[in-house]
Formats: sequence, structure tokens, C-alpha cells
Amino acid sequence: MSESLEDLRNEIDQVDHQIVEALNSRAQLSQRVGQFKSDNGDPVFAPSREAGVIKRAIKLSDGTLPDEVIADIFRKIMASSRALQRLMRVAYLGPELSFSHKAAVDMFDQGGEYIAARSISEIFRLTRSGDVEYGVVPIENTIGGTVGDSIDSFVEGNVVVISEFSLQVIHNLMSHSDITNIHTVYSHPQALAQCNDWLSKNLPTAQRVEVASTSAAAIKSASEDGSAAIGLDTAAESNSLKLIRQGIQDIDENYTRFFLIGRQPNPPSGDDQTAICFAVADRIGALHDVLGIMRNHDISLSNMQSRPARGRSQEKAGDYVFYAEFPGHEKDNDIADALNQVRSLCTMTKILGSWPIDRSLNSMR
Repeated sequence: MSESLEDLRNEIDQVDHQIVEALNSRAQLSQRVGQFKSDNGDPVFAPSREAGVIKRAIKLSDGTLPDEVIADIFRKIMASSRALQRLMRVAYLGPELSFSHKAAVDMFDQGGEYIAARSISEIFRLTRSGDVEYGVVPIENTIGGTVGDSIDSFVEGNVVVISEFSLQVIHNLMSHSDITNIHTVYSHPQALAQCNDWLSKNLPTAQRVEVASTSAAAIKSASEDGSAAIGLDTAAESNSLKLIRQGIQDIDENYTRFFLIGRQPNPPSGDDQTAICFAVADRIGALHDVLGIMRNHDISLSNMQSRPARGRSQEKAGDYVFYAEFPGHEKDNDIADALNQVRSLCTMTKILGSWPIDRSLNSMR
């Protein structure tokens, strides 16, 4: 006799019961871990440990669920576990309901107390001073490139990268009005630019007005008939606006990579990424020599950018400070040896942190 739909649902109910029991058991263990951390002064968030948990879970899976689904489930579980141990103060680039706010919430879920900062430099200041435990800062966008303010703040602020996160940028059109009655569209300049083709095709006569943020655009549109805003779907819900069109960005593969910054460096996880900033002496071949050291130690640079020096090095450093990323941990023998040699050739060398690579995330490196 073949099994019925009701039979299958009963089996699912039994599995669900086991899942809930297992989650409760895990949560109770997590609370005991939190007490141990509190007694010993250890940080609640341990990126290297969490990366290992995700990798182990993916390895245990038989492939029925995609790796990224397993990773998302365990991120949620671990964020909930952290919330049971202690809420953490997390600074992000405000206002609320911005993409930076979403990135922070995606990282910490209900385990965070979120503090809106007015600038990227303020996020660094709050983290460095201990007013918050962590800060979330954008570092790179697939369309807009590197976020210069973040790199500049790393050079000037004594904090380290402890984790990273990539967020897909999805722009939505929201309004009280029907699309045929929209005559004005508000949003941040970048959002308007990233939806230019869609707006030209679907709202060719609508005036485009730049405002300070996508959150501010939603607030503005909520009080003005015949207007619309471009922003997150959560901003529509918060301001009682209708989602007129979703995903109106011109390029779907639009991701922003964020760094989570803190004050305590990570131990090696076995699969890490490191970032540094350095300024070379003002002489011919100085940068070539630094890159030669990297090459001789088989260090492959996955990202390298230059920023105006603006007097940030200890001595005359030419015109630029260089930012670079590469696989490995700063304490790995080859990398530690290479960095010591680099220091001898540079007027300023700063390790910005080493953090575990999450292979399940969209990679922008």
C-alpha cells in the first residue's frame, strides 16, 4: 500500500519535533558557553569558530540542500545563540532601514543593539573607543568599486577586520500612488544611477530628486502624493507604502561587501583572508620591491587599491597609501615573514586584520 500525503506530513511533523528538541538543547548549551565566556572575559562573537561550524555542517550534508541554504540556516541559529548569551552594540552607517542597516541586522539578527552612525569615520571612532563592540562598514561594491572612506578610516583608526559579509543590492519602487500617477522619484544618488535605464523606460517624464538616503526617500514619498521612492522593501513596510515594482536595478549582479570591525583579532581558522595598508618610500622601484617580496613568498594579491597619502605615513611617502588583500592569516609563517620584510621597505605598514573566508557567500575578491 502506497503512503498517503497525510502519512508524509505526519513524518514531517515528527522530524520537526526532533528539530525543535535539538534546537532547544543547542540553545541551552549555548547559554552555558555564554556563562563560560563571561567568566573568562572572552568575546561572545567568535568568527573563526562560527566559520568552522558552518563548514562542518556543509560537510555533514548529503547535498539535498544547497550549501548556501545550510550556511544560512546555521548563521541564523548561531545569531540566535549569541542573543541568548548577550546583546552586542553594533554601529552601522545610518539612517535606519538603509542597506548598511540591513547588513548589520543580517549579521546579528536579534542579537544586536543597533546604533546608527552619521559617517563611516564615526563607526570607527565608536568601535575604537568601546562605545560599541562592533561596527559594520561598506568596503566594496561591484559597480561603484572600493569605498575610499572606509580604507582611509582603517589607516587612521586602530581597529581590525574580524568578518565579512556580501549583500545583494535590490532596489524597489514604492509609493502610495499607481505607477501611472507618479511624477517624482526620490532616492539616494547611487540608487537613482543604478536604476537609470529602468526609470528612463518606465517613468521617462518623472523628475528624479536626490536625497540623503533611501530611507529618507521613503519618508519623503510617504507624505507626498504622486511621488515614489527607491529603496529597501523594509522601508516600504515601515512607511506604509506599496511596493510598485521590485528589483528595478539595471544590473542584477550588484553586491556590496561589508567588513565587521572590532578590537580583538581573530585566531587562524585554516582558511583566512588578510588585509593590509602600506606606504612606500618615495623612491624609484619601491612598490616593485614590495610586490616582489609578496611574489617570492607565493602570496597572491586578490585586491589592491591606492588612496591619496594625505600625510598619513610617518615619513615622506610619496602620493599614495596602498590597500591590499590576500589569502592566509597574518600569523601564518610565510605571511608573517613576508610582512616583516615589507615593513623594512615601507614608511608605514598596518595589518588591518585576518578573518575566516566564508566560501558560501558571493565572492567579490
